[in-house]
Amino acid sequence: MTTAVRPGPGPALAAGPEATGPGSGPGFADIRRVLADRAPVLADITRAFAPLEAEAHRLLPRLAALRPGIGDTPLVPVPSRAGRGTVWLKTEAANTYGSVKSRTAYALLCAAVASAGSPRLRLAEYSGGSLAVALAELCGQLGLDLHLVVPYGASDRLLDQLRRHGAETTTAREGTGFLGSMDEAVRVAEREDRHLLLQHCAAAGAALHREHTGAEIIGQLSGYGVEPAALAAAVGTGGSLAGTAMALGSAWPDCRPLAVFPAEAVYGDERAPDGARRMSGTGGLGHGLRQPLIAAFPQDFFSFTTVAYPQALQAMRHLRREHGIAVSGSGAGAWLGASAEVDQGPRGRSAVAVVASRGTIEEWEHAEGS
Repeated sequence: MTTAVRPGPGPALAAGPEATGPGSGPGFADIRRVLADRAPVLADITRAFAPLEAEAHRLLPRLAALRPGIGDTPLVPVPSRAGRGTVWLKTEAANTYGSVKSRTAYALLCAAVASAGSPRLRLAEYSGGSLAVALAELCGQLGLDLHLVVPYGASDRLLDQLRRHGAETTTAREGTGFLGSMDEAVRVAEREDRHLLLQHCAAAGAALHREHTGAEIIGQLSGYGVEPAALAAAVGTGGSLAGTAMALGSAWPDCRPLAVFPAEAVYGDERAPDGARRMSGTGGLGHGLRQPLIAAFPQDFFSFTTVAYPQALQAMRHLRREHGIAVSGSGAGAWLGASAEVDQGPRGRSAVAVVASRGTIEEWEHAEGS
């Protein structure tokens, strides 16, 4: 079962390294500073993506040539967990680079090229997996210089894959979690005079999801005459949920946006990051920090729910065994969150769940071994 949680009051970010009190946490001064400096407001997220994309294509035509492989992913109906309704899975593994982060990587590069007014960029970013892969492949094809910072404990398989595509890599310090990779990426960018893409503040990513992912879902569901009661997505940066929720809300005002977090790392988690296993690609940042793309919205815009890692693994096994669909842990969590919405109340309702990918090798090893 998922458990509803509500975010408490307070700012998205601590005031800085000198901040004290609950949630301020020690260290991570560099990423705190940059998140505060670049935190988007709602007006940034609602700004049109299309003009920015067009300018990036003009400056870097090879970027336009890669666009057809991103988006237009299938929407697949499966029964909800209790069978009282239908959950439509937006299966993002169909993107060229294998995950929803293909869209994010593309949006980040469009924004960077358009804002710089030039394709000659030196880039830096942090990622624990899917975004790193998508960025490395895209930048390799485009000839862009990329330095990626990964969390301590990232697999050799991932690091080898990134380096094969020409990306330089750095591993964050032990014991610092994902937030440590974010903090180290700031230092890499400043030391090497690189543009930090900063996915957690990328309003362009949310805008792309509004204009593309959300529009795709509206067209797909409208073709079936379906009006969704809810949209669920696990939150990494929050861009896919924020953008898609705005689009679906414009078509169906009663569609409830549901932010899914790991029970092991909730939104605005006051604890320090730890090594507890959880759905990959999602979770609270720790030390009370909140995803800026979520915090930009009014507090009551999203509903929040949590899914524990064993629940997600069980749901992964269920969806593959019963419906022949391989999904990531975060996708399984989104399905559980969407199911909880339609399994209460009248029968026959529908919801949408964004499925980030098919899942990593490590997730499936855990799922099969648990």
